[in-house]
Amino acid sequence: MMDGMVILIAMFVLSPEKALYALIGLYITGKIIDMIELGFNYTKVAYIIADKTDEISEAVLKHLDRGLTKLDAHGGYTGEERTVLMVVVGQSEITRLKMLVQSLDPTAFVIITNAHEVLGEGFKRVEGL
Repeated sequence: MMDGMVILIAMFVLSPEKALYALIGLYITGKIIDMIELGFNYTKVAYIIADKTDEISEAVLKHLDRGLTKLDAHGGYTGEERTVLMVVVGQSEITRLKMLVQSLDPTAFVIITNAHEVLGEGFKRVEGL
């Protein structure tokens, strides 16, 4: 908040152009701090809600060589029992996963989010645990 107040004051005292440069600098600094704290290995988590979960599961295991977790769920609107697939992949694999799901079930609902730290098989190992 302090940075925002300083930039706002700079906009009136100095110039809007200089305040914009300060805002860009603040954004870049924040991104660099995030990269240092979180590392450079970006990992994604995909939640897949589809009618063809068995086919998608098999394809993920075979073509992406990734494990997955099947979560039991109930539709909030329909009340139907559903299976949600949770797949953790690296940043470079997310496009392949989306294309794979799209090719097997074009009506699938896919949610992709960032994972800041993934520990375990195929990902970062923790020594001493």
